[in-house]
Amino acid sequence: MKKIVLMILLSCFLCIYTYGQEIEQDNETQQGTVPLSMLFHTIGWNVLHSVTYNYGLNFIGAGLGTWAFIETGIDWKWRNIAYENNWISHSGIPGLYIGYVIPGLVPITAYIIGRSIKNEKLQITGLALAQSFILTFSIQSILKMSTGRALPGIINRADHTRTSRTDDFSGEFNWFNMNCIGGWPSGHTANAFSAAATIAELYHDNLPLKIGVYTYAALIGLGKSVSVHWASEVLAGALIGYAIGKTVGKSYRKLLDTDSDNNKLTWYVTPHSFGIIINL
Repeated sequence: MKKIVLMILLSCFLCIYTYGQEIEQDNETQQGTVPLSMLFHTIGWNVLHSVTYNYGLNFIGAGLGTWAFIETGIDWKWRNIAYENNWISHSGIPGLYIGYVIPGLVPITAYIIGRSIKNEKLQITGLALAQSFILTFSIQSILKMSTGRALPGIINRADHTRTSRTDDFSGEFNWFNMNCIGGWPSGHTANAFSAAATIAELYHDNLPLKIGVYTYAALIGLGKSVSVHWASEVLAGALIGYAIGKTVGKSYRKLLDTDSDNNKLTWYVTPHSFGIIINL
């Protein structure tokens, strides 16, 4: 828990510092280079729009879907299928570790490669994915710590313990237990779908790429549902991650439209000042 808090504080510091550095620079930015400070492009609005995307139906659907899966016994039955068949539960373990690495590696790689070859779209993609991950990680962590849902106990891996309980405990919640390990929703799934939705929005005319990223997200979710999460947590993660990724992707896509008259209102923070820029 201390490591997570430290990471969040460090991220906030880097946010303010890099954004301030961009504002203090002259307008002599090298052509083809997107500054790191664009990581925080309309981030305030993106937070708001993420939770109200589609009028908030994604978050509402996540809650109602979880309730339905618990009440109908789908969560418990799906969990038992994985619990009683080791080959099924073990098939989801690789995704557990892949889901830790990909969300951090891909944004950094995309930005570095894009910067080295002066490809602005690739740089923007990296920054958009980074913001999408930051928002998804923050929102899903708050939800996990608030709901405190019991773990399904399917495998013994990475803070998850296999349990021999035979009663249906899929509906057990320990509200506000402040534990962000496991729980509702599935963070791996949320991160995967937010990244997929972000990429799909930025590369909206590339059908093979869109199929590929959503296939990856679906496989991550499936793997989580048979290893460390209830099926409803995967559903919730997919809906929430999609809402966040779609919102972030749309905001960054506007940067790629040179004919668009967007970003009329932006804010800035430096170590010495703060303010609002209005482009008329």
